[in-house]
Amino acid sequence: MSSGIKAVMGNLLNKTKALLKLFRFELCLMGMLSAFIGGLVSGFEYVHYDLFLAMFVVALMVAGSMAINDYFDFEIDKIVHPERPIPSGKVLPKEALLFAVILFSISLILSLLINILCFLIVIISIFSLLMYEVFFKSQGLIGNIIVAFISSMAFTFGGAAIWQPYNSLVLSAITFLLMLGREILMDVRDMDGDVLYRKTLPMKIGRKSATYFGCIFLIVAIAITPLPAIWGILNKWYLMVVIPVDFLIGYAILL
Repeated sequence: MSSGIKAVMGNLLNKTKALLKLFRFELCLMGMLSAFIGGLVSGFEYVHYDLFLAMFVVALMVAGSMAINDYFDFEIDKIVHPERPIPSGKVLPKEALLFAVILFSISLILSLLINILCFLIVIISIFSLLMYEVFFKSQGLIGNIIVAFISSMAFTFGGAAIWQPYNSLVLSAITFLLMLGREILMDVRDMDGDVLYRKTLPMKIGRKSATYFGCIFLIVAIAITPLPAIWGILNKWYLMVVIPVDFLIGYAILL
């Protein structure tokens, strides 16, 4: 193999690694798992092509979301996260934007192949994400709500893939509250670094009040986690998994 080919292969490998880091591959897997669970609790009992296609769409959506987020955060990341693919120069901003457009376009096409409900969820999610990035990221609570909403939709998307989204809505509601509380507490943590770029909730109501506010959402989420088992949506194995998670969240709140 000539040195030129080796150089090309090396550059291609480095670019692939950078893109996987940009797309947050582990978050893509988590999104796929969430969609699968959403389909599972909604009545999935056999190999269902649409559900597995939905899992793939969720992975594409997560990857696209990460790319578009890093594209818009390029200037900030040069200061606070210089190691990320775009500020480090491993991925160009225009490349991230192009990949985001491609991934979202594929997601739209594939979701339409599943059913119209999934297609609408993808449209709403992309629209919400763009509104967040362009208008609401720096606006405090409304930005937190949008992020929590988008993050929670993977469960519902899995249920929608088999035309039975109702049970999965409970998991989406729990996830929404958890993510909303998490986003607020992250803003509390990042308050000093965000002061030049954003007007977050802690800046508006104070660090202490925002901490209490975020913890309330987490506590409510913990309180309603038994509901899927009580309502018969999920069995006792669900409780065996979720109770330790609740304890961990509660412990984190008390820290």
